[in-house]
Amino acid sequence: MKKILMTLAAVLCCAVYAFGQDGQEGRNRTYRITLNNVQYAHHDEKMSAGDAVGKILSGALTGQTSVQATEYEDDVKNAIIRGLSGAYRFRYNNGLLQLDDIVEEGNLVVDAIITNIKANSSNRTWKDKDDKTQVSTKYTGVAEVMLTLKDAKTGEVVANPSFNGQGISGSSYSTSDKAIQEALNALSKRITVWLNKYRPLQANILEGGAAKKDKQKEVYIDFGSNEGAFVGLHMGVYIVKTVAGREAKSQIGKLKIEAVEGDDISRCKVQSGGKEIKAALDAGQQLQVISIDK
Repeated sequence: MKKILMTLAAVLCCAVYAFGQDGQEGRNRTYRITLNNVQYAHHDEKMSAGDAVGKILSGALTGQTSVQATEYEDDVKNAIIRGLSGAYRFRYNNGLLQLDDIVEEGNLVVDAIITNIKANSSNRTWKDKDDKTQVSTKYTGVAEVMLTLKDAKTGEVVANPSFNGQGISGSSYSTSDKAIQEALNALSKRITVWLNKYRPLQANILEGGAAKKDKQKEVYIDFGSNEGAFVGLHMGVYIVKTVAGREAKSQIGKLKIEAVEGDDISRCKVQSGGKEIKAALDAGQQLQVISIDK
């Protein structure tokens, strides 16, 4: 442990490597995010992301659907909020604060355009053993949203991601409403995944732990409770190089945090790439660790 702490001190004092947009200092800083406007685009008009930004249309969705968009206005809004709230490095503004209170560079204000929400049904008929006709209905829900993310301080648009959630419900007791709700749950998860990629959690490998022959089984990283580490978090391991003044990295393995052992240290199990990680550590290469989905 003494060796680990000495290594940690060296990393914190001497590291000059920059992580993405944040740099080593404040690398896992959290930001505020708030949902501003939610509006609807007509379903019967095919719109690109650029068209949707330039032409926001109010009112209910039209087209061949089995649900009314106005019935799901609150559900869609809540699904977006769940997605924004679930990200590692964002804290959702719950509405108790005014927009002026979150004006700080890096904080985000989000506008949403719902480009599609619908539930379609399809029937299947068959004869049972008594030669009676049976019918089963499958409902498919779709929820599509485009978000415009703006820097709260500068007003600059930083991204325009689009998301599609689908939910399928096939039992005889299911309804179009259930399919829509499943689609909205999928939509929330996709928003969270996107934000976690946009601002991932980051760390360095301090040193290797347990190893077996030429494979690394465990490693220690400089990421603990102070920065939001938690047991079960999956992280990718990357070799980082500078090519012509630009950062280039390639993934060589995956980790999962098994124990948070302090404010700035966690023990991880190597899930894949044990041989490559050990070789890189033995060679003294710079390894970057970034949170990923399972």
